[in-house]
Amino acid sequence: MSSAATQLTKKLRASAKFLVQAVCGLAAETARRAVSHNRLVLAARYIRGEGIEIGGLGRTLPIPPGARVKYLDRYDREDLYKNFPEMIGKNIIGPDIVDDGETLATVLHSSQDFLIANHVVEHFQNPILFFHNAMRVLKTGGILFLTLPEMNKTFDRNRPVTSFAHLVADYEIGPEHSRLDHYREYVRLADNHNAKQAWQTEAEYQALVSKLMTENYSIHFHVWDVAGMIELLLGLRTKFALPIVPKALLTSGDEVVFILEKGTTSR
Repeated sequence: MSSAATQLTKKLRASAKFLVQAVCGLAAETARRAVSHNRLVLAARYIRGEGIEIGGLGRTLPIPPGARVKYLDRYDREDLYKNFPEMIGKNIIGPDIVDDGETLATVLHSSQDFLIANHVVEHFQNPILFFHNAMRVLKTGGILFLTLPEMNKTFDRNRPVTSFAHLVADYEIGPEHSRLDHYREYVRLADNHNAKQAWQTEAEYQALVSKLMTENYSIHFHVWDVAGMIELLLGLRTKFALPIVPKALLTSGDEVVFILEKGTTSR
């Protein structure tokens, strides 16, 4: 078989697998598989052209036939394993672009048909900066495929919802002013190992906070319930006039999926 024929066969098989998953669902359906299936269905409807996925690690979004994606992360593949030791033994997709997901500094203006950010925005210290840059790099009519964890269904359930006012302060003043508070809150209210608190004494608590900050460990800096997510998106439109047009919202397992289009105006 020629090289061209082999490549065509691979593409056809990938297309068939994608379509079967999107239409029929996944075998032995579980909550996690249902989440994957819902992502597939939305990707099949909204993902077109060429775009970027941020922070996909080992669970990238399946892309429909004909679409092309590049992967972006702040670390190369080797450093991703160093910074996420829980991924050792699992396959991590090496990024095509090494860049900061908040700034997207190397991505040209109005250059992308889609941008995928699944379970990454909660890790950003300055989410509003990310949304500004997402709108910058998307073409008009481009799609931001966004998923956020619903805090009440995760280890963040005991934390307070991040308010829009807090996010505005992180954007206007800079996230350094609240960085220590975020680590303290995470360690005190969320960090655990197998449902066991990761510290027992106040000294252990302070030591763990210091360790995570020194390592620049990627915690959930911000957390939201569905109402908080909607407050965020409305605030981006009204206060910052970002041209975000909601196309779809789906609560799915422990996450909420938003399909957001870049319009010509925020109104």
